[in-house]
Amino acid sequence: MTGRPHRLRAEVLALAAVLGTALPLVSGSAPTSATGAPPGADHACIVAGSGHPVIDWPALANPIYSWPTAAVKDEALVWTAGRWHLLFSYLRTDPTGPGGVRWDVATATSPDLARWSAPHPWPAQAGTLGVASPDVVRRPSGGFVVTYQSDPGEPGGGQDKLYYRTTPDLVRFSAPRPLAHSLHPAAGDRMIDGALAVSPSGLMLGYKVGVAGDTQAFEIARSASGSLDGPWTVIGRPAITVNGGTVENYEFVGLGDHWALVATSNNLDQPFLFSMPGDPSRAGSWLRWSPGRLLEVPAGSWDSGPGISSVGFEHANSAYLCDARAVDGHYYLLYAGSPELTAFGGWGHAAIGVARSTDLVHWSVPAG
Repeated sequence: MTGRPHRLRAEVLALAAVLGTALPLVSGSAPTSATGAPPGADHACIVAGSGHPVIDWPALANPIYSWPTAAVKDEALVWTAGRWHLLFSYLRTDPTGPGGVRWDVATATSPDLARWSAPHPWPAQAGTLGVASPDVVRRPSGGFVVTYQSDPGEPGGGQDKLYYRTTPDLVRFSAPRPLAHSLHPAAGDRMIDGALAVSPSGLMLGYKVGVAGDTQAFEIARSASGSLDGPWTVIGRPAITVNGGTVENYEFVGLGDHWALVATSNNLDQPFLFSMPGDPSRAGSWLRWSPGRLLEVPAGSWDSGPGISSVGFEHANSAYLCDARAVDGHYYLLYAGSPELTAFGGWGHAAIGVARSTDLVHWSVPAG
């Protein structure tokens, strides 16, 4: 769940006041190759042997997915069993929910990224006021794991916590199970935006800790056994700073011979790409990343507006990278945007767009 309602954006306004509205968004250089073992295929967005993926680029128009009565964001995408499967946060007006809204995780499918099914939200999860921010990895034993978080309002009024569900096909899902609650067990401890990576060093988990208005940080933990149920041990906090703050909404992904990290800046909600220069079989390498490089996605009328991104509108928030070079030579970047941040409790009527690139530097959006 990235971005914050306008009433909680004091830190962004303060940042803009110090640096000016023409903020220097680029920080660092392009990714470099790793010296260790190549990454696994757990985060590949295309499952081998599941039919030839179809991307009807000429038929696309941004946003490629939206819904008239809901905001959609925090997306993840997988091609399997002959269809694209989209998972996302699904935000609807609900007077009984926190801030007058309700968060759910929903799914939709498409044969070509142009034609989509209606959203199919998960059933309500007992003990939570809602769920959000899904991420998907493939299990070594087959099927998938979806990580996500609850909304504030856990038993006793607690903060967000991480959960996971397993699924053989992204259609049928297991019952929810807690994910790494032992790391920050207090009711007031907040853990969001969980992302897994199956690595030579064990099962790695990235997430954000802390609450808005207080210290927030990107943290890495490891299950050396490879089990989703741990035991989990905190490795540390990567020294990543972008636009004067941390990053959120993480995606670990293999790019050629190295691990990469796609993450959104906590301030200004912009997509950045990081690279791991070290050996992924060493746990400490997961704390050391290259300087981030801004993914410069062209703006459209649907994801731009007056003011500053993340304050007056949302541009290229919660980005998700799909390496489809085997299909047509392109990387595809899905992201959320909104021309305003007043609807749905200040989160905006977000929709999901797409851009593509052959080099992760130059991006284009659909002409439609």
